Amino acid sequence: MLKSERAQLLLEDGFFTEVINDLKNSKISDIISTNEGDVEARERAYTVIKTLDLIMGHIESLAADSKIKNKKWKIL
Repeated sequence: MLKSERAQLLLEDGFFTEVINDLKNSKISDIISTNEGDVEARERAYTVIKTLDLIMGHIESLAADSKIKNKKWKIL
């Protein structure tokens, strides 16, 4: 199985996307519930959110790779 196919399966896996969204929502909640002076805790939570976004973006890019290659061949 190609990486792009495996990535697409991950994106279609409801449990996987639910876990990612739950983690992001948990970190957003952490940011909202911090005290005014707790900058470090907000920065840690923000870093986790951005890391999750980076991971999901990479998986989406891998999944789109085969679609782009297929369209490329159709154009030529």
